[in-house]
Amino acid sequence: VTLGTGAQYVNVDMSRPDGIQRAKGMGLGSSGLADVISTPFVFETAEVFKDVSEEGKCFTLLRHPVDRAISLYHHYQTDESGNPNTAVYKGLSIDEYADQVAENNWMVRFLANKRSGSLTWHDLEVAKEVFGRKCLVGLVDKAEESLRRYERFFGWDKKVSDSGSKDQCLTQYLANGDKRKDHPTYESTEAWEVLRKKNEYDCLLYEFAEKLYTQQDAIYEKII
Repeated sequence: VTLGTGAQYVNVDMSRPDGIQRAKGMGLGSSGLADVISTPFVFETAEVFKDVSEEGKCFTLLRHPVDRAISLYHHYQTDESGNPNTAVYKGLSIDEYADQVAENNWMVRFLANKRSGSLTWHDLEVAKEVFGRKCLVGLVDKAEESLRRYERFFGWDKKVSDSGSKDQCLTQYLANGDKRKDHPTYESTEAWEVLRKKNEYDCLLYEFAEKLYTQQDAIYEKII
């Protein structure tokens, strides 16, 4: 599928397990059609590359879990989509939202493949292992540097003939897309602490990811 912007997409839905299964059945992993797959389902997507010669490499751009949850709160206040799952949060105070929102360490749950039930320290270690062995880590706080890393690792910078226009587009996209300064962070408030406790394992995973981001410098230094 080619959009008006010229961007091309493969017509599969990788945001749902049934869509991933369909993609696997259609041979997406061996087709060479997709440069990037966007999905929260790491384990299911890995099956797309099972028994094929091509390999996938996981990469992610992480935001602090509490910052992400508060950003969603502000989004919900202006969301006009009518989605009943998010409409319930519209009009709530930040304290009411922090108490009611179903935040529960989704990063650790998806990386440890444990979507329900109580989490343990073992699940956190499994998530760290996935990040440490399988994933190139990027940080929203260092978005441009992170994207430059991805360009270098995957060779995307070599696929564009006009590097000046590409760099200008990237800088403009990041500037226009960064809305973090448009609303309060609520850091050091009771609501922030409530959300931190709900996402305690994710917060610990994020701290690990920050250290891993620095350690992964060595990967990019080897790429000419």
